[in-house]
Amino acid sequence: MKKILVPFDFSVLSMSALRFAIELAEAAGGEVIALHVVNITPVYLENLDPTGYAVGSASILSELGREATANFTRVRSELKTRLEPGFRVEQGLLHQVIIKTIHETEADLVVMGTNGSSGLAEVIVGSNTEKIVRTAPVPVISIHKGQKLSQIRNIVFPTTIDLQQHRFIWQIRALQSFLGAHLHLLYVKTPDSRDTDQALTHMLSDLAEYYALTEYSVHVTHAPNEEKGVLKFAARMPGSMIAMATHGYTGLTHLVLGSVAENVINHTHEAVWTYKLSEHV
Repeated sequence: MKKILVPFDFSVLSMSALRFAIELAEAAGGEVIALHVVNITPVYLENLDPTGYAVGSASILSELGREATANFTRVRSELKTRLEPGFRVEQGLLHQVIIKTIHETEADLVVMGTNGSSGLAEVIVGSNTEKIVRTAPVPVISIHKGQKLSQIRNIVFPTTIDLQQHRFIWQIRALQSFLGAHLHLLYVKTPDSRDTDQALTHMLSDLAEYYALTEYSVHVTHAPNEEKGVLKFAARMPGSMIAMATHGYTGLTHLVLGSVAENVINHTHEAVWTYKLSEHV
């Protein structure tokens, strides 16, 4: 957590994300970069001359950049923190610019504010946070308004009891150590599960021993599906952080298989830490 990237649009949600990221960076001795993304495609279309060339697009972008920088200077003065976040303005589609900036700045964490999404919009386009979770090469923390790092003392870790996720579990252990939190290993037992609760509890304990986990407890909860089980358990533990893996499916595969992690982000009120498994196991 030495270099934290925060997508920032001056909304209440992005202010919450910025404050959360600053808390993280102060505790880790790191830095924060706030990223403001400007998409001026509609402006291009409104300013086309008869030959089809955009008029004044560079000056429009420059002006928007100066305005955002001036506004962020005021934000800095209101933060009243020891750590002064950096600021950069880029143009393009939000999720594409964020991925590009992760690589350019060598960021190792993204903190995003989210209010979730639901209904048809969730199925067709999803939230911006969802797209980043699906494609980011680094962990992403999704938070809601007003959440504070200092309030997190428990990590809810839903697991499928997989012994082939060494890199992912290492990340979980590092997160737990950093937060000084208690780890709750959670297995969601759905109607198609044939194992008994006792057997699942033993397997969870074996998993913890295999990965040399400490300060943990194991839980089996019953639910119609994994998402509802995670949400039900986390709701009993307000102020916790949910830590989940995502496979990063895109396109038709994502529409067919979906993602439990992304659905949880959309419907929980807790902070959610995610890590993409498609490249790291």
